[in-house]
Amino acid sequence: MDFVGPLRPSDSWSTTEVRSVKHLHVWTIRGFSQCECRYLETHLKIRDVPFTIAALEGSFLTFRIRVHPQGNKESNKDFSFFQVFCNLSTMKYRAKFSVFNAKNEEATTTVYTGTQQLHGYFEYIRRDVLVNHIQPQDELQLVLNLNITFDTVTKSSDNVRPSGLPEPKYDEIAYDWEAMYKSGRLADFTVIVGEHRIQVHKALLSARSPVFSAMLEPHTEEYRKNSVKLYDIDYEVLQEMLLYMYTGRSPNISRMALELLSAADRFQLSGLKDMADQVLRSTLSIESACRSLIYADMYNSHDLKLETIRFIAQNSTSIIKVLFRFF
Repeated sequence: MDFVGPLRPSDSWSTTEVRSVKHLHVWTIRGFSQCECRYLETHLKIRDVPFTIAALEGSFLTFRIRVHPQGNKESNKDFSFFQVFCNLSTMKYRAKFSVFNAKNEEATTTVYTGTQQLHGYFEYIRRDVLVNHIQPQDELQLVLNLNITFDTVTKSSDNVRPSGLPEPKYDEIAYDWEAMYKSGRLADFTVIVGEHRIQVHKALLSARSPVFSAMLEPHTEEYRKNSVKLYDIDYEVLQEMLLYMYTGRSPNISRMALELLSAADRFQLSGLKDMADQVLRSTLSIESACRSLIYADMYNSHDLKLETIRFIAQNSTSIIKVLFRFF
């Protein structure tokens, strides 16, 4: 496995790989109830192992499976035991036995969790229950699932590392769309304000604004004429709003924040509205507070309204003096 950095930018990172392999082994035992021996044994060999382990074990890893038909001592002779262990005692693995009859019906076994130190992994079942379960064929199918963990490797770095994936170049996209907006290339719609005509693109306007999206439905007059005439909006404000729609930027928002708040609310541009809201909250003054409060209430700008009310309450005397200048 090649180690790579995280999928997001970070100042440091760690990558851990748990190296493991799964193995399924099926052992069929016929005439099980007639077995009088101490235990039956078979083995399996796993060749898909790391070189270092293969070198120790001779190119493969060996597991031994034992079935104790009548327990392993006098005190548990009424139980049948299933055991698995690895020739390499340091090997880490998880095991699970499943017991089936010839009809593929499973019998429930119990994992041994006692305090007696046993070699390997054990499960058991009452012998009479097992013998009855595999009749009349007297055939036992023992399925062993192994999950073998070879090692765990962690690699870390304290160095600033870029994301494992390249970061999206949003600035490049914005630059290209700004060029498209300013050149009018491939424009298919006209926005008219007073004597000014601005060439734009239907698809972008529709994608960015729910209002324009509804306006550009095929049944509308604007769609048929490929143009719309807008009133109650300043040409410069409209240009700035359209620039935001194309690029996500509004370089002149600080000098027309109130007007852009109104335009953003009108055309349902939530991002631009948030930007205008932040500018207005950060530039509240004795002279602008009352007007900002009116706009905040008019355009349902909750954060701006709360901030302005707080500002007016803290500076009420000065604001009243400013208001009395007009009387």
